[in-house]
Amino acid sequence: MAEPSHQTLEQAAEWFALLRDGQASQEHKIAWRNWLEAKPEHKKAWLYVEKISHSFETLQQTPNPQSTADNLYHANQRLRQRRRLLSGLLSIAVIGFVGQLSWNRKWLPDSVMAINADYRTGVGQQRQITLADGSQLWLNTASAINIDYTAQQRRIELLHGEIYIETAKDPGRSFVVDTTHGRLTALGTQFNVMSHPDDIELAVYEGAVAVQTLNHQQAKLQAGERSRFNGDKIQAKQHVITAQQAWRQGLLVAEDMTLQDLISELNRYHYGYINIADEIAQLKVYGSFPVNETERSLSMLTRVLPIQVRQVFPGWIKLEPQSS
Repeated sequence: MAEPSHQTLEQAAEWFALLRDGQASQEHKIAWRNWLEAKPEHKKAWLYVEKISHSFETLQQTPNPQSTADNLYHANQRLRQRRRLLSGLLSIAVIGFVGQLSWNRKWLPDSVMAINADYRTGVGQQRQITLADGSQLWLNTASAINIDYTAQQRRIELLHGEIYIETAKDPGRSFVVDTTHGRLTALGTQFNVMSHPDDIELAVYEGAVAVQTLNHQQAKLQAGERSRFNGDKIQAKQHVITAQQAWRQGLLVAEDMTLQDLISELNRYHYGYINIADEIAQLKVYGSFPVNETERSLSMLTRVLPIQVRQVFPGWIKLEPQSS
């Protein structure tokens, strides 16, 4: 079933806020139950709202969320090192099978694969890494990668999220990025790779990148070109949007962007959910917005657009037309 519409999510959030404050009457509860049972989409939206509220409240109750997350990450890294020792012994027996699956692991959910990643970021975090050969790599919000450098090849595995790479020269070793939909081979370059639910988005800023899908479709993108691909098809090339790489500086640059698209991007960095009324979704936005300061970005929007911000409940924000 498709994702719930913005309108249905809004209805679910309104019901959740009403029931959560403890003031709902018996009539309200009956009406909510009737709404919930009316369509499968309503149940899906309700579960989504519950999940966001629970996650946000759990984070609020943590004395130091960032410190807790870092401690969990480093503990997990130590556990990963011990598991690698054991799995290395096992891999000798099954190396032929593993070789078949080394860069085609769509049968594993991204979130499961990312748990034991070599490097990862949480929601709203960015991270810069200098690789062993001097290449530079940036991880965007909620991203995870594995790194596998050998004498023959430099390999990055994008498990989830978005990365930007500046490759260092090494004539003796190719530089590849493996994704759930195919392999990218860098040809002395700077490029951005983003994993979407159904495909991969590639933008090349310097040099060139060769693309090979899981079903062996091939293409080469030059500097200034971008495209999206899945396992079966590579879409037509388009011009890169230079401003899209501003996330490395913590900025989201809007150039003739709709408010709906801007909010979709901000939601990637926001621990919670920002919903938007249909009446204002197509308003055009220009400017630079800090991706890690949601309140500031929304305040900036209210100063230039006829909109207002309403906190429906903790973790759930609604953008609406400005009251007359």
